[in-house]
Amino acid sequence: MPARPLLLAALLLALVLSGCSGGSETPEATEPAPEPPRQLAAGTCWTDTQLPAALGEEGFAALVEEHAGDDPERRDARAEAMRDDAAFTEEVDCAEPHALELYAVVGLPRSLDRRISSYADLLDQDSALHGLVRDAVNQRCLADSAWGRAERKAGAPRVQLGPALAEDGGYALAWDPFPAEMWEGGQRRFVCTFEQEEPGTVMFADLRTDRLPQRARVCLDVPGTTVPCGRPHQAEEIGEMILNAAVAGGAIDARRAVREGDDGRYVALSEREYARLDRACDVLYRAVSTGRPDVEAQAFPGSVDQWPNDEGVYVASCFALKPFDPPPKFRGTVFDR
Repeated sequence: MPARPLLLAALLLALVLSGCSGGSETPEATEPAPEPPRQLAAGTCWTDTQLPAALGEEGFAALVEEHAGDDPERRDARAEAMRDDAAFTEEVDCAEPHALELYAVVGLPRSLDRRISSYADLLDQDSALHGLVRDAVNQRCLADSAWGRAERKAGAPRVQLGPALAEDGGYALAWDPFPAEMWEGGQRRFVCTFEQEEPGTVMFADLRTDRLPQRARVCLDVPGTTVPCGRPHQAEEIGEMILNAAVAGGAIDARRAVREGDDGRYVALSEREYARLDRACDVLYRAVSTGRPDVEAQAFPGSVDQWPNDEGVYVASCFALKPFDPPPKFRGTVFDR
C-alpha cells in the first residue's frame, strides 16, 4: 500500500459581532472562535492540500513539536512521515472532481489499540507495532469490498486480499489515523482513502467494475513486462495479497517457501498453500468478471526480494490467465461488470 498520510481537520475562524447599547458605544472585539473539526466520515470526498501548505511551516513545526514525541533521534523521521500528508481542509461533493475519497472509517481490535500509548507511535513506520497496525487497518478497510468478501467466502481471512493498481495509473489506496487532536481527544479511528493524482469522479466502488480506466489495471507479458491491457498480454493482476498475518499464524511457511534452483533462489509454496490462495483468487475473479473462455485465476508468490520486501511485507498476487505453459495472450481487462 502507499505511505499513509495523516489527516488534519481545518479550524475555521468565525466572525462574532457584538451588539451596541445606545448609539455612542464602540462594539467590543471578541476572540475569534474556532469551529469544531470537520467530520471525517465514509462517503465524503476532499481536496489533497498537504499539511505544510495548510498550516504554514511554523504551524507544521508546532504540530510536529506537539505530537511527534520527545525522542530527538526519531522526531525527524516522524516529521517526514507527516510532511506530505493531506490536511483535509476542503470537502468536495463526490459527484464533482476530487482528489481523495474516504471509502471507509475503521478502528483497531481492542487488544491492539491498547498498545498505542501516543500519536507518536503511529509515526514510527519501521516499528513492529506499526506493522501490526498496518495489517489490521488494511484488513478492516477492505472488509466490505469485493476483495474482502472473496477472502471470507474462500475461507482465507488472513491473506489480506486487495486491489492491484498500476503504479503510474494515477490511483492509489492509503490509510490514515484521524487527525492528531482528534486522536488524542479519544477518537482513535482510521480513515481509508482512495486517491486520484488528477482530481476526477472515479470512486472506490468503481475498482471492481469496467468504470475504472484501463490505464490503472496491471497486465503483464513475458518476461514479466508490464504492458497496456489493450495490447496482447498473458496475464492480468486482479488482486494483491499481504501474507504477513498468514505467515505469523503458520498458514504460510515463509522460510520453506524460499528455495534454491539452478538459476538461483526463488519462491514456491506447497500444494496446500497454493490451493488456499487459489480459492481466494477464483472467488474474486468470479465477483469482478463475467468470465472469458479458458481464463482462470491463480495465485503466485512474489519474487525473492518480495519475500519479504524492504518494508517487511510478504507479497503474493492473483492473476487472471489461460492455464497453459506458456499462457496464450489475450486483450483487454477481465473487469467487465
